[in-house]
Amino acid sequence: MAGREAVLALDLGTSGAKAALVTRDGQVVADASAGYSTTTGPSGEVEQFPGDWWRASCDAVRRCLSRADARVVAIALTGQMQDLVLLAGDDVLGPALLYADQRAALEASAMLERVSPDDFVRVTANLADATSLPAKLLWLERHRPEDAGRVDRLLFGAHDYLAWRLTGQAVTDATTASTTGLLDFQAGTWSREILERLGLRTDWLPEIWPSDQPVGELKQEVAGELGLLSGLPVLHGAGDAGCTTLGVGSGEPGSAYLYLGTSGWLALSASGRRGDPYAGLFTLRHPNPEWTIVVGPMLTAAGCLEWARRAVLSSLEYGEVDSLVLSVPPGSDGLLFLPYLAGERSPFRDPHARGAFIGLGLGTQPGHLARSILEGVAFGFRSIAEAMGFTQPAGPLVVAGGGAHSRVWCQILADVLGCPVRRAEVFEDVAVRGAALLAARWLGWCPGWSWTQAESSDEIFEPVPGARARYDQLYPVFRQLYPSLYTCFRHLREIGDSLS
Repeated sequence: MAGREAVLALDLGTSGAKAALVTRDGQVVADASAGYSTTTGPSGEVEQFPGDWWRASCDAVRRCLSRADARVVAIALTGQMQDLVLLAGDDVLGPALLYADQRAALEASAMLERVSPDDFVRVTANLADATSLPAKLLWLERHRPEDAGRVDRLLFGAHDYLAWRLTGQAVTDATTASTTGLLDFQAGTWSREILERLGLRTDWLPEIWPSDQPVGELKQEVAGELGLLSGLPVLHGAGDAGCTTLGVGSGEPGSAYLYLGTSGWLALSASGRRGDPYAGLFTLRHPNPEWTIVVGPMLTAAGCLEWARRAVLSSLEYGEVDSLVLSVPPGSDGLLFLPYLAGERSPFRDPHARGAFIGLGLGTQPGHLARSILEGVAFGFRSIAEAMGFTQPAGPLVVAGGGAHSRVWCQILADVLGCPVRRAEVFEDVAVRGAALLAARWLGWCPGWSWTQAESSDEIFEPVPGARARYDQLYPVFRQLYPSLYTCFRHLREIGDSLS
């Protein structure tokens, strides 16, 4: 291509791959996406096949390249974190266990007998549970011993896998590493203490690579599948939370944003601050090694709406869902939704938690279901904000991710959180812009940790007093739902285990 220079950024998210061409001023001049499926099971299994990641990446890249006259000068990656991918030579063993996979609940109990929660916090800055990599590795040794015997390297993110396919190098980044439960957070290296106490092998672990430095060059044998020339520098980049933080313009300490994707999170950039893991908060290493990111995650955010469209809303288009929501008053006439469809990690950790509608009646209509789902996710974020001590932001709270398509949802967030909400102008491209920023730093295009011309949006949603007052009445009831159903969730899990 003979056009202007651009970084090709790739984001492997939960529902699909996105490719984007980003120019030296941070503008996305072309993008394309391709989806892949997720397999779930009754014992908390959540899997994807890495081969599907690759096929979707090739499809997205080829279509993206066809949509703009640009000359690719570097490739930068990002993607979902806390996955488990098994490598044996040039082979991938089985599907990837995703970040939301909860199958290792029994192994997590055994893990915590060897390494206490306090010790995990002391070493890794975070608590460990069934979704953590040590528990998944113990599950692997117990349930798939043949694969465990063949493994010679592990990868911990979808973009780790993509970097391996592109360059042959098995690495990860510090942001992703800090989600695993295996990182010595202070030192920035793998924790020998944790590994030895759990009997896990150190030689399986990938090297932790700087986010803004190339890990290698694009291999000739795969370049043709992407429609690119071999030899391009490939930056591994950072996990999605790190790149989204950069791409949304919240790279500086003290700035915050809310990400409303299939999974979601509320994040605050900080200068060395750590969140309270006992309140369900995670502390991640920022792509800038001097900073941290305090994150309150929600396992199913926009994923709740995606489920509802399939299961109870007749596959309505998102605009039609918004119209349904607007047909019902704030508070959904007393219908509440608990948004924990795949367990939860913040403001509590419980792999057995599940979703629920409370307040169904003969008068309940699809609009009530739709609105209560958007409100339930917003209530979940309000509980996370309280755990973070983030109740009165200094300015409008930036909202990004696919869920930000819905202006109705942005308004509900403003009303429930009680603060102005600003929809990021590039709300769906934030992760790829963040990945491209890391390449831009290496290329000398952008010396800092944000694009020189920061994106802004005039679309600010102010809380509506009447709606806010209604939500303030309902929120204490919402907070009672999970404790009230705690025992029921466990009994249902026990029954499910006995039947399977």
